[in-house]
Amino acid sequence: MRNLLTTAIILWFCMPFFNVVAEKGNDHSRYVQHVEQGFDFMFQGNNQKAISEFEAALTLEPDHAEVLHYLGMAYTQEQFWNQAAESYQRSLALMPDNIEALYSLGVVYFRLDKWADAVPVLQRVVELSPQHARGYEVLGKSFVKLRQYAAAVPILTKALKLKPQAAGTYYELGTAQLNLKEYTAAIENFKQALAFGPGRYAEPHYGLGTAYLRLGDREKSRAEMQIYQQLQKEYAEYERLTRLTRAEPKNLEAWTGLATAFMTQQNYGKAVQAFQRCIELAPNDANFHHGLSRAFMNLNYPKHAAQAVKRAIQLRPNEAILYNTLGSTYAMQGDPQNALVAFQKAVELDGEQPYYHLNLSKLYQSLGNQKLAQEHYRAYEHFLLEQKPKQK
Repeated sequence: MRNLLTTAIILWFCMPFFNVVAEKGNDHSRYVQHVEQGFDFMFQGNNQKAISEFEAALTLEPDHAEVLHYLGMAYTQEQFWNQAAESYQRSLALMPDNIEALYSLGVVYFRLDKWADAVPVLQRVVELSPQHARGYEVLGKSFVKLRQYAAAVPILTKALKLKPQAAGTYYELGTAQLNLKEYTAAIENFKQALAFGPGRYAEPHYGLGTAYLRLGDREKSRAEMQIYQQLQKEYAEYERLTRLTRAEPKNLEAWTGLATAFMTQQNYGKAVQAFQRCIELAPNDANFHHGLSRAFMNLNYPKHAAQAVKRAIQLRPNEAILYNTLGSTYAMQGDPQNALVAFQKAVELDGEQPYYHLNLSKLYQSLGNQKLAQEHYRAYEHFLLEQKPKQK
């Protein structure tokens, strides 16, 4: 009996300790759950929910550098720059030499226009990791923003040695050299920016125009500035249409304009999505099916292109250009017989269009029929000459 009583007393005194351990265990389990759910939401692209989960985890256990870093990343994805900066700062207080957290903080400072704050952070990045191309790139851009052009040049040059096809870095280097009156070097780098950059990249044309003007070549300067102004207009229209489609998701005119803008920009993947949206809103408009076909062709998906243009032909069976496009899709698939039938139909419907004859000429050439190839090539030259006075 005495032993039982002693055991009971011991258990009674131990109960609070067991409860504390259990509570701590439960807290840690909940912390782990929140972190895992946060990662799941990040992978799903749901940054808002990821933020909630990481914040809940850090309420339970605040001193986790990596979780703070991921919280900062989620904030960055949502462009909550100030909250991202705070998270990265807290992470770095726990792990000061975390290179990616330092780089992320530098980028956030850059986004917040705090270029002077970005510089020492990014200098630490490249000090710890001398091969960190992105660190050099943003550091160089920060120096350009601060108008410290002489400091920017060697940093951007180093970035390009590590990452030699970075169009934006060539542009920034050209800008620094332009301001240092190194016009020939600036021109070369602006040209490199255009060579490696996306289609319709406007800013390097402005840099070229300015550099040529300062070298006294007014003709080249005017040509580059005209290109820049045209691209700026295109971009402004693209921005307007993008905002309009977000505000009015069923605005067919806006989606049509956006699809055309994407084709002009040679952004064919986005063009496909825009044309598909147009087709949802107006399924019986052959133009949208034809546009979708041309976008697929530029992406080198001839089977998808053929399906789209066949639907356009069902809607408008007497449209010559649709058969010409169909012929091109067959030619891309290595099917010359069906291509021949389609091109012949295009010429039958509009025999005065020179390029339909040119396509037939090329196809007959590939099939070894020199006589018909030459015949259609002569027709191409004849109708092309006839069209020139009309175009004037």
